Amino acid sequence: MSLVSDIINDSLFYINAYGPGQTVSTDDQTFALRSVNRLLDSWSAQKLSPIGVKYQQYLLTGAASYTYGVGKTWSAVTRPIKIKAASSITANNIESAVHVVTAEEWVSIRDKSRTGLFIRDLLYDGGYPSGNVYVTPMPASGTCALWTYEAITDFVNLTDPVVLPPGYETALVKAFAMELCIPFGRPIPEGLPQMAQAAMLTIQTLNSEVLGIPMPGAPAQPPEPGGGRQ
Repeated sequence: MSLVSDIINDSLFYINAYGPGQTVSTDDQTFALRSVNRLLDSWSAQKLSPIGVKYQQYLLTGAASYTYGVGKTWSAVTRPIKIKAASSITANNIESAVHVVTAEEWVSIRDKSRTGLFIRDLLYDGGYPSGNVYVTPMPASGTCALWTYEAITDFVNLTDPVVLPPGYETALVKAFAMELCIPFGRPIPEGLPQMAQAAMLTIQTLNSEVLGIPMPGAPAQPPEPGGGRQ
């Protein structure tokens, strides 16, 4: 199993900033650790999280909205980027699908103060570092089940193990090598862009198949019917 330092060292070797057997300086490792976390942050924004979608249920109390994020009323281990799907579940375990709406659809709902047995429409504002989930109608009990994309957790220590699904480590090393060329004043090695692109395509294809995320350059899908219901 690779360590964070292995990811950094291998990326630097790819661009000939260091050679195999050479010790990477502490300053360069510190800079590289910050840089690889920025790259992971950009992957989170692209919904390339290796954990896929996460399922979690949250208690309903009759409120019109709930704070959502790390340590909030609806507490998540890591910040949710997007809610992919949701359902409303009664206390006796009857489940009904929830329409996850856009802000435009939300404002078109005339009566948001209704109560009911099930949530019908849900809006997540995607706030940072924590967000809010708005629901209508407002069940006084039961749970709301969410399937979410979550941000990739940053690397903390150089000695931490890197646990990634097949294909991700290769993509990370090659993409990170490309990122390091400018700050380390190195020319992009011949063939590296093609290898990085192929490795990224592998994980993009995986995410497209597993999560239903359109591939880059794919035509946009038409919106689902039923938005902005009353």
